[in-house]
Amino acid sequence: MSLFGRITSALSGKVEPVASRGDLAVFMDSRAAFLAQKCIVEFCRVRAGVYWQKLFSEAEFKEELNRSTWRAYPHTFSMVAEMVEGALREHAGLRQRRLPQALAALAAEAFARYPVPAGEPADFWQDAAALLRGRLDQTQGSAPRPVREMPKPGARAIFDIMPMHKDVITRDYDYIFNNLRMNLLRAHEDFLKAVRPAEIVADLLGRAD
Repeated sequence: MSLFGRITSALSGKVEPVASRGDLAVFMDSRAAFLAQKCIVEFCRVRAGVYWQKLFSEAEFKEELNRSTWRAYPHTFSMVAEMVEGALREHAGLRQRRLPQALAALAAEAFARYPVPAGEPADFWQDAAALLRGRLDQTQGSAPRPVREMPKPGARAIFDIMPMHKDVITRDYDYIFNNLRMNLLRAHEDFLKAVRPAEIVADLLGRAD
């Protein structure tokens, strides 16, 4: 199973309007999939150098690459969710503390559409939902973080699940972090262009009295 089918909108350069809860789910899912696949596949290509085509043709490596991408997806979804929460917080006004719960529910629905990835435990998606809820709960203690900082701490987790031997990539954390940061900043820019905040907040939290 691959995440590729979920990243077409991120690759096309066309930003569809985000005006409903359903639109938001599609945006978050596709951008999280893009971040996971872009980071892992691009890193492995660069690290393999001129041998990347041979490496990517090996069945065992392709299996590990796919598995690593799925393992990265909950972390990249959490980054996108934090970015969305920060962008919507001001528009939610006094209801802003309800945003984490609403976004966590949306994420749980997105996760439920996927079967458990091959080789992963049965509670893979429950753990993914718990990771995201914890990340969103932490956002409420202070002002939203700058988007450029949001890949922390997920970037470290993604570094740890790269499908290459740790002796080979021991000095490459900064590359992985910067890749995630660049693409999350791009997603943030696209989101600000596409989002209709009042409509999204109303659909997520209900209309204000």
